[in-house]
Amino acid sequence: VMGKKQLLVEALRFHPDSSGYLALGVALSVGETVQLPDGQVMDSKQLFVEAIRYAINPSKALLNLGSLVAAGETVKLHDGSVLDQQQLFLHGIRADATKKDNLGPVGLAITLSAKESVLLADGRWLDS
Repeated sequence: VMGKKQLLVEALRFHPDSSGYLALGVALSVGETVQLPDGQVMDSKQLFVEAIRYAINPSKALLNLGSLVAAGETVKLHDGSVLDQQQLFLHGIRADATKKDNLGPVGLAITLSAKESVLLADGRWLDS
């Protein structure tokens, strides 16, 4: 009997897409890795980067990746951009600013230092 993670890996074998990489990244525990059908071994951060690569709307993958990146750490995406935690949250918010359940502003607020503020795409300011 296959578990959830094995089923997600098997699904990626036949249809590699953003939702598959995102679901697998969420299913992994911190520090856990998984071997993909092509032999690559990835952790959650790497799976979220893959999800962003394939996504039409990468909001969830950006926000999930932002929640895993430590302060001062950066991540290189497939388009060559290098983003830190704050930038990941900002891009996640911008990718889907219309959703009421978008928790990106919460994550972004956590990254702000004292007296720092950020202008959101909809014209609102987010303060620390």
